[in-house]
Parts: sequence; structure tokens; C-alpha cells
Amino acid sequence: MTWRARHLGLVWRMTSRITELERPRRFVDEQVRGPFHAFRHVHRFEPAGDRATLMIDEVAFSAPFGPIGRLAELVLGPYLRGLIERRNRHLGALPEV
Repeated sequence: MTWRARHLGLVWRMTSRITELERPRRFVDEQVRGPFHAFRHVHRFEPAGDRATLMIDEVAFSAPFGPIGRLAELVLGPYLRGLIERRNRHLGALPEV
């Protein structure tokens, strides 16, 4: 999947591939082209009561450019966490299917 979005005032383009699938419990997508040196996103789904599902995201990434990239990771980590938390709140507000 290739997507484009504006983050931190810049337009980013990233292509990810689903590299693992254990339906319906989890899947993993990893960057194959994009701004990160490496980016891996694990999506886990666990039962959480009657007709509810808990979605757990685990993200591991590294920025390019060596030491400068490691400094950028100090900003990117909290930014990505906030981005995923906002997405999850949005998903939680959608009507049930």
C-alpha cells in the first residue's frame, strides 16, 4: 500500500507491505519505500468482552542519517505515538458494523 500525507509541515510518501498475517489475531506491515531507515508496525487484536475488540499497536522505527536521525527520533517517537492514538480514538468513535 502506498500512501501520502502531510506531517510536520512536509508531504511524505511511504509504501508498506503486509509481511505477516495471523488472521484474525494480528498482522504486521513494514515500510518498503519511504522516509524511515526502517519502520515496522504490529497490529494485534484481542477479545475485550461481549462483541468488543482491543486493538494494540506496536511500532518500531529508525530514522535515516545516522546520529542526526537518532536526534530526530526523539521528536518522531512522541509524534508517531500521538498520531496512532488520534487514529485509534477516531476508529473507536465509528459506528459498529
